[in-house]
Amino acid sequence: MKKINIIFLAIIILGCQTDKNSSTVKKNIAPEEKVANEKKELKHSNNTRPSNSVVFRNAKGLYLTETEKDSIVENQENLQALRRYDDVNKNTEYILFKDYDDLRGFLEDSVVDDLIEENKLMRSGGRGAVVMKRVQDKWLDKPLPKEQFDMINGSIKSFSDFEGSMLVINFWYINCGPCIAEMPYLNKLVEKYKDDNIKFLALSFDSIADIKQFISEVDFKYEQGKIERAFSYEFTPVAPGHFIIDESGIVKDILIGAPRQTELIYDRLVSVIEKNKK
Repeated sequence: MKKINIIFLAIIILGCQTDKNSSTVKKNIAPEEKVANEKKELKHSNNTRPSNSVVFRNAKGLYLTETEKDSIVENQENLQALRRYDDVNKNTEYILFKDYDDLRGFLEDSVVDDLIEENKLMRSGGRGAVVMKRVQDKWLDKPLPKEQFDMINGSIKSFSDFEGSMLVINFWYINCGPCIAEMPYLNKLVEKYKDDNIKFLALSFDSIADIKQFISEVDFKYEQGKIERAFSYEFTPVAPGHFIIDESGIVKDILIGAPRQTELIYDRLVSVIEKNKK
């Protein structure tokens, strides 16, 4: 799946995530999706943009009056909506459509293709499958970024400092229940590989003071670092997340979310570590 500028309003996965406020169009419209502004803007139609802070378009990009919008909502079954915030006009736009193919000519074909693929993933594996696919597309077989982060021991490191060893990264935060539940199994992992050339790094966007306080009360044997929230979300929008990095700093495997049976995380991590050990 190519990188696209479509983000679902809600992501449901067996892990923790940040809640975000959202609006709905009408209760008889199918679950909305959010269109975020990235490098490419949606093409604007030539008709006049309403002055309200919330506006509606049809699948061809034409602005709708309230009467036109109500007529579409009331008379079309299985109606769906995409939502985007327009940075230029400072308003929220809802694009009403029935089938994804109806959006061709308004959205780029590659975006429509990705929407169709994500819809198939949603039907087969839920939103968790969509999130996992996005994260894999962005990071799998890619090098880690060069940004620095603070360790709770006062040092400053970057991912390049861990090159030469396999690196297992855990993205977590203090208020993530599944993250805390799996820590005994992560500690067991550290013990299993204590004689191997493997390093274990935990990164949280909590403050260093809060991480230190937490570690003083809960045994967590990974090296501990503090990462900015936005930087953490670049890797995964949900926690816990586990990245397996090879000796040259390339992401080789990714596990996102927590299994229903927490203890299964141990065997899953052992499996991907063994697969990537040299």
